[in-house]
Amino acid sequence: LQSLAQIETHIASLNKGLQLPPAKLKVKCLEVLKGLQSHVHGWVFNGPVDPVDLGLHDYFDVIKRPMDLGTIKKRLENGCYHELKGFGGDVNLTFDNAMLYNPKGSDVWTMAKELKDKFCVDVDNLTRKAHTAGWQY
Repeated sequence: LQSLAQIETHIASLNKGLQLPPAKLKVKCLEVLKGLQSHVHGWVFNGPVDPVDLGLHDYFDVIKRPMDLGTIKKRLENGCYHELKGFGGDVNLTFDNAMLYNPKGSDVWTMAKELKDKFCVDVDNLTRKAHTAGWQY
């Protein structure tokens, strides 16, 4: 039987979201990220968009917070993420930006949607494994 204090602590930790020890968070997120970067469409999102090189003159008018998988990898390696939520937010931002800037149905929009869907499945699997393994929340 758990004490009231233990139950309250557990409930409070659930409200914070998934929080793994920093080393474990880094390893698990890098695994998920590697799956995205090595995907057949991953190359499109592995580096920052170069609006000058690509002739996208309005890119920064539309995209206020650019993000890419290479930047996320560097942030992971440097310990910038302390919870899965921050990592997930940046990965989703990468694909959301692509889907915002590119018309629905275009090649880049379709690739971003496919990778975003894959990411959602991968993070759901990671969260389930973490819960099963009893990692801290």
